[in-house]
Amino acid sequence: MYRQIGIGCLAAALAWSTAGCGGQSKADAEKAKAQQQQQQQQNKSVIDQELKRQYQMYREMRQYQLQQQNEAEQEAKKKEQEAKKKEQQAAKETQKENEKKSGGQNKKGEEKKNGGEGKDEGQ
Repeated sequence: MYRQIGIGCLAAALAWSTAGCGGQSKADAEKAKAQQQQQQQQNKSVIDQELKRQYQMYREMRQYQLQQQNEAEQEAKKKEQEAKKKEQQAAKETQKENEKKSGGQNKKGEEKKNGGEGKDEGQ
């Protein structure tokens, strides 16, 4: 009987000692797991921050490219308009010169006609 009580006590002591050790290992495992999750979240947040920074840089570069493209297009339109104006002015000047030449010939012809008549009238 003492034997059974002794064996029972030893079994109970063994159970309590292993239960306490197992509880600590579970707690340690949970702490380690929590630390690992926290570290993963920190790594994710670092990665997210880096991605956000790179995306912001991309947006700024894209905005700059679009701005430069718009400026180039506006400048090209402006040059095109100036070229059209110069072309129109050149056409007008050519037309005026042609009118002067043809008008001068017509006037000379008219003067000859009028001049001949005018000379007759004056004499």
